[in-house]
Amino acid sequence: MKYKYGLMEEDSSLIIGYFDSIIGLSDADISETVDDGDFNLRFTNFHFSYDFKQNCSSRKHFLSNLYILILDHCGYTVGRYYFVLNSRKVLSSSDLRDGRDVILDGYLPIALSMETLRLWDLGRELKQNNIWSHFTKRQREIWLEIIRNRISCGSSSFNSQDETNQTYYVDGRHVTDKISFYFALGESINGPGGYFGGCLDSLSDCLCGGFGVIPPFTIELYRFANKTELIENMVASRSLCNNLW
Repeated sequence: MKYKYGLMEEDSSLIIGYFDSIIGLSDADISETVDDGDFNLRFTNFHFSYDFKQNCSSRKHFLSNLYILILDHCGYTVGRYYFVLNSRKVLSSSDLRDGRDVILDGYLPIALSMETLRLWDLGRELKQNNIWSHFTKRQREIWLEIIRNRISCGSSSFNSQDETNQTYYVDGRHVTDKISFYFALGESINGPGGYFGGCLDSLSDCLCGGFGVIPPFTIELYRFANKTELIENMVASRSLCNNLW
């Protein structure tokens, strides 16, 4: 059976189990702080992993700091969110009954909302560019965090070894603001859902390597008619621009 989510211990990286959905998150957008980040979360149809059951077979197990895992259709981790329990949860073998809901109280340092999970449903399997083209401004901000999260989990599609002396073509049809320009840039270099910065500072970091390409390389813009002012406002640093073009 394919699950959408998993739960993992921070210290041991032990997979606790897998589940279908999360109940208890806010619908608030990424810029809002709700209840100081404290949530009572219900993980539905929870199935404990074999390794975790074995770990609990002879002794009690204490849970504290966890990761909520976002899984792709093959069960691989493509994203994760830190979840700190308000108090240690004690589990023994008698507690590990599959198919029930698991309820945990804790703190989410990084914003996670129902809207974020809905957008993750689009980001589990990235096979086409520009799926962000009809997003609202707030959804685009969430999407930027999602593709950054994918990179931190090593699930981005860029090459393990940086390329150089290449030419990349940035399609401007759906570029309407700064953040959508970076989406188009990232996808031109690293494919659907690709990341290559979200502002000048993070773009500068990407140019140092580890994100699919390093200078020298060439960026060619096309379908950017009537968007000259937008580009000029983004490329505010001449020295950075010289590294790119």
